[in-house]
Amino acid sequence: MVKVEEIKLTGNSMFLTIKGKIIFFVALVMVACTIVNIYFTNRDVGNAMLAAQEKSAMNILHSLDLIIKDDYHNLLSDKRTMTLLKRQQLKDAAHMIESVFKSYYSPVMQKIPRALVIRHALEWLSLAPFENIDYYIIDKNSKVLASSNKAITNETFKDLKDIKHRNISEVMCFEKLKKQGDYAAFIIDNGEEKTKSVLAYFQPLDQWEYTIATSIEISNIEAEAKAKLKKITDSLIEFSSQLNITKNGFVYMFDSKGTILIPPPEHIKNDIHLSLNLMTGNSIYDDIKASSESKISELRYVSSNDDAKQPMIVYCNYFKPLKWYTSVIVPVNEINQPARKLVIRQSLIIGLMFLAGLIAVFILVTRIATPLNLLSSYAKELPELDFTKPLAKNTPIDDLPLKYRDEVGELASSFILMRQELSKNIQELIQITASRQRIESELSIAREIQLGMVPKTFPSFPEHKEFDLYATLMPAKEIGGDLYDFFLMDEEHLCFTLGDVSDKGIPSALLMVVTRTLIRTLSEKVSSPCEMMYSINNILSADNPRSMFVTLIIGILNIKTGEIKYANGGHNPPVVIPGDGDVFFKKGTNEPLVGAMPDMLYSDHSLILSPKEGFFLYTDGVNEAMNPKGEQYSNEKLLSQIEKNRDKSVNEIVKTMLGSIKEHSGAAPQSDDIAMLMIKYNGKES
Repeated sequence: MVKVEEIKLTGNSMFLTIKGKIIFFVALVMVACTIVNIYFTNRDVGNAMLAAQEKSAMNILHSLDLIIKDDYHNLLSDKRTMTLLKRQQLKDAAHMIESVFKSYYSPVMQKIPRALVIRHALEWLSLAPFENIDYYIIDKNSKVLASSNKAITNETFKDLKDIKHRNISEVMCFEKLKKQGDYAAFIIDNGEEKTKSVLAYFQPLDQWEYTIATSIEISNIEAEAKAKLKKITDSLIEFSSQLNITKNGFVYMFDSKGTILIPPPEHIKNDIHLSLNLMTGNSIYDDIKASSESKISELRYVSSNDDAKQPMIVYCNYFKPLKWYTSVIVPVNEINQPARKLVIRQSLIIGLMFLAGLIAVFILVTRIATPLNLLSSYAKELPELDFTKPLAKNTPIDDLPLKYRDEVGELASSFILMRQELSKNIQELIQITASRQRIESELSIAREIQLGMVPKTFPSFPEHKEFDLYATLMPAKEIGGDLYDFFLMDEEHLCFTLGDVSDKGIPSALLMVVTRTLIRTLSEKVSSPCEMMYSINNILSADNPRSMFVTLIIGILNIKTGEIKYANGGHNPPVVIPGDGDVFFKKGTNEPLVGAMPDMLYSDHSLILSPKEGFFLYTDGVNEAMNPKGEQYSNEKLLSQIEKNRDKSVNEIVKTMLGSIKEHSGAAPQSDDIAMLMIKYNGKES
């Protein structure tokens, strides 16, 4: 019992080892390749055989078509020759009658009463020697005055129509008849079991206002045509019997009436075209007709009368003049039989190659299994090693690169290198992680400090009802370079500022802090925004090794009068929201950036806000905000958004602007810091 279980475990573990897996997957790949090769060979050879059979069938159909066309053209030519001969005979006879009647219309005969002249002309006509030709004299009222065939009366032509479906009484009417005459072919029922085909010629007789009609029976021409058609079908049957299509392939032909012209072989049921096609549910007759009437085409069927239910492929053609349907029918399995033989032979060869390859793979895998098992065991030990400490120098795999000079040795060297590099990387990762955590902690603290330096309590001055103020700041990184600030200089003056440092991150944040501190310090000594700007520019440019600068607006609002004085150091123009009229940019002279160069002069700009009018400051992170397509928010959209919300409170306007910017940016990351500050003047408190 123990031995049986050990054998089972050994057998199961065989497929869990690299050796077993390699052998299994190599065998699987070889089997898959074999199946794919056999499949595509069978398909391609089958397609090639099908194409060859199709080409052969097409050639047969073309040959049959050429034979039918040639014989049919000969038949038409003979029929046309005979018809032209008959037509000439009729025309000559009509001209002879016309000449006689014209002689009776001479000046001498005009002295004789007309009725007597007509009687003499008709008497001559009754004696005229026209062999096999009937003649008739018809007046303009379609009345038969004379006829060589007593069976022809006025009623004969009354409802008679020719093969062109024209009414004969209208064709031969003197008033409608062409001067050169006209021909008509029609069938006359003589009262017997048989009918006869007749060709007639109608010639107008102008002086008499009569119609001369001559006719001749052409039933013999039709009989000869039918006999020749029989010869054509007999020759086609003989030709098709000599064809070697496949073992059970054959030619099959029938006409539009269902008459079989070329029957199938004796072992095929003769009513094949009346049996059902089990693949479509239609009769095979209808399927062949539908498939062949356009051009040479192909269809498949399984006959309901075939006990074996053998699929057949049919190549069809339609000869329109005779309405004959010609088809070459071949069993599908006989087309694919050569492909099957080739696949069987190829499968045997591939099977032998598969066995030989499997033996070779087994020997090769057995050779490399031992060192791979050793590497596998060592790999299992790797997670238990302490890579924070130096590793032991001698391990079970250290000798493998010297012992094996092939890929196994390279794999062992890779394991050793991996172990060394893993130990080294873990040591470095520990240090980098500690440093990164320290930096992230410091950046987080710096962000808190930066955002804590700008006022965030609104309303900031609830005791002053003369104005409303709201501002916001959103750095693009952990910390940014945009700034805003505002504070009361005294009971009547509010100092406010908004700026944008040229860079981002810690350097710009430091410059932002210095700038804010300088503004608050200088506001105690200087009351003019341009003088503050001048002093700040000289201080920042004096020691600026990285050539950083800041675009800055410093303004002072007189709370009592609504007057704003401000200086603009290279910053975006502020937006004025008047009580009446459109929102607009308050543009001034283009003054220099702050901190770039010393001793730059700045000027004060002023405006007076009336009650309910506003003053809006912003950084370029607003109007230059990008969406995923690279399109900026734009100055136009900025003005439009402020105009749309001008009647709202300052905090609603700023928050609405911020929401509009986020909606425009969508999934695009914030490309620059965003800062906005807005003042709305309410007027002097009553």
